[in-house]
Amino acid sequence: VRYTRNNRVEARGNWAGEVNGVRPVGNFLYRINDGVTYDHVYTMNPSSLLNVRAGWQRFQEPNIRQHQGFDPASLGFPSSVASEFGGAQYMPRFDFDSLSDFGDNLGGDTTHSIYSFQPTVTQMFGRHSVRAGYDLRLYEEDSVNPNRQAGQYDFRSNFTRAQDNAAGLFGQDIASFMLGIPTGGAIDRNAGRLNHTWYHGLFIQDDWKLSDRLTLNLGLRYEYEGATTDSDDRNARGFDPAAAVSIAAAARAAYAAAPIPELPVSQFDVAGGIQFAGGGSSGFWNADGNNIQPRVGFAYQLDDRSVLRGGWGIYTVPFIISGVYQPGFSQATSIVPTLDNGLTIRATLANPYPDGVQEPPGATLGADTFLGQNVSRFAPLDFDNAQNMRYTIGVQRELPNQWLVEGSYVGSRGWDLTTNIDVNNVPVEYLSTSPQRDQATINFLTQQVANPFRGLIPGTGFNGATIQRQQLLRPFPHFGNVQTNNDDGTSTYHSAQFKVEKRFTRGYTVLAAYTWSSFKERTNLLNPTDTVYEERFSNFDVPHRFVISGIWELPFGRGRRYAGDAVGLTNALIGGWSVQAIGQLQSGRPIDFGNVYFNGDPDSLKTDYSGDTNDPVFDTSGFYFHDAAVQTNGVDDPAKQRNDQRIRLANNVRYFPSRPANVRGQGLHLWDISIVKRVEFTDRVRMQFHVEFLNAFNHPVFNNPTTDPTNANFGKVTSQNNLPRDIQLAAKIVF
Repeated sequence: VRYTRNNRVEARGNWAGEVNGVRPVGNFLYRINDGVTYDHVYTMNPSSLLNVRAGWQRFQEPNIRQHQGFDPASLGFPSSVASEFGGAQYMPRFDFDSLSDFGDNLGGDTTHSIYSFQPTVTQMFGRHSVRAGYDLRLYEEDSVNPNRQAGQYDFRSNFTRAQDNAAGLFGQDIASFMLGIPTGGAIDRNAGRLNHTWYHGLFIQDDWKLSDRLTLNLGLRYEYEGATTDSDDRNARGFDPAAAVSIAAAARAAYAAAPIPELPVSQFDVAGGIQFAGGGSSGFWNADGNNIQPRVGFAYQLDDRSVLRGGWGIYTVPFIISGVYQPGFSQATSIVPTLDNGLTIRATLANPYPDGVQEPPGATLGADTFLGQNVSRFAPLDFDNAQNMRYTIGVQRELPNQWLVEGSYVGSRGWDLTTNIDVNNVPVEYLSTSPQRDQATINFLTQQVANPFRGLIPGTGFNGATIQRQQLLRPFPHFGNVQTNNDDGTSTYHSAQFKVEKRFTRGYTVLAAYTWSSFKERTNLLNPTDTVYEERFSNFDVPHRFVISGIWELPFGRGRRYAGDAVGLTNALIGGWSVQAIGQLQSGRPIDFGNVYFNGDPDSLKTDYSGDTNDPVFDTSGFYFHDAAVQTNGVDDPAKQRNDQRIRLANNVRYFPSRPANVRGQGLHLWDISIVKRVEFTDRVRMQFHVEFLNAFNHPVFNNPTTDPTNANFGKVTSQNNLPRDIQLAAKIVF
């Protein structure tokens, strides 16, 4: 029995015996509150082996806020409002622009469980070793997430600024707070969930030794991953673009009375809505049944010291628990402060929910669920698993004195990758193609027009007398954003990998590895209306990575090169010392940009962290204008440039890439060094003392620079990503 630092008790054991000629040999590991695994190995005859594994694992993920136990009613909310908090005991979140936010939203509590059963048979005959097996798993998540149970209250400058371009002045959000006028926020009524995903895998592999020099590995695997389900079908199941909604007739009649010129009455269609699991279709999507994965590998001995290895295979990316989206069962009531751009205020801190807090209706509303709101994160009905083809070939050579060198090419290609899309966008023909802010287009699309949904969708911003023109031009005008996934992304990875290793002899070992790589993807739409994904470097693209590690046992003390016969105090002082080190040098990763104005060549941008990071680490001049409108006494005025309305893009077709090729975060340059002293008291009792220097040379790694041109810190680094040098002392006794 063993007690561990995680308040966990472990029991271990093993057994052996023989029953009817079958010799089982096995072991078990039992962790109280963590899971249990059983592993049985049966030697049925000299050439046959049956291995049976079964297991259960559980991981609990609580999320507790430090201020839980605080009564939000004590903040002064009227009792009628406090009664909507459902007995919540925590400080709700108050969100500001210029003032530090305070309070928080409640975290969730999730328990993850995995049940598995994995029998494998191995049969050896001639030059073949064949393995076949079945892999059964059940993934389970039991979760509750109250989130904004007592509400979240946002304060911006919407109702306190004098004009549109005064949004950046300090204190306007605080003025909104002091007036008791939130500009947004919401209160949640969230359902719990108990999700399951079944996974089945079948495989067979033959390790075929064709000759003393050549071995082939031939394999085939098939995986079927069922769609995630909920124990009570509390989840969306796709979005039907043709679904009938109850307000359609009334909305069409209202639109016919006051149409806009861009959209004929005959083309104003109010159809489409969320669908729900249940009724014989409990899966959140239709499972992919085409996950066939062949694999081929080989190893060829060129000579006594050289080996050529290669392989090719297809692998399926599992979803595990995915597609969780509970509209209707989880309901947010938004704070809608005004329906007429601030002419009248209807929601204040004294009454933030004038229409009441909406209780979740479940699936009873059908396609009417979430009308007038954003719809997000639902999985499409036909949703394929992502696939990845991997291939490699390399040569390994053993050199004299236990040195080993290796060089290889490793590549991969991904397809059916999951992407994020929005299917409810303003059509591209109405967007501006100007590289700078097009105020005429913005005014046209945001102009308030007669609202055909007036009085039909209470408790939302769609219920007033007017609505923005662009909303009526969307494919589903009765919804905000309608975000989902697709499975048509692709990726490519190429790398050259080199390794030099000195195996542990003569008191030292060294391992050095270098990788050059290129990792590109097509998984992001630069514009939501685009039909082709943007080709860009992956967020995980690291062109150069070098790692070196080693252990050196100092050659002093008993049994070593110098003072090898030392005993007693002398050996205790000079013997048993070793030094260990790990060094990493790595290129920075690409940096994401939003929709920004730029008047140059994006490929010319490049980050440089060698200077003063109080200055921009890349050339920011192309993101601003340099004419008289942004100058003071004939010199560029940074404040005027940042507040220049021409760089504040909206309702436009974007051209600036989301990840410029050479604008990257700072690369890694880190060393961790340990000094270890070993003292032997007796042959059976010894002690180790460690002095560990993490980030030994105190080298800073900065966070990414600010990428918002309207921010005074644009292009500058404002914080550090890693910790300063950390020295740790540790000791342990082994007996």
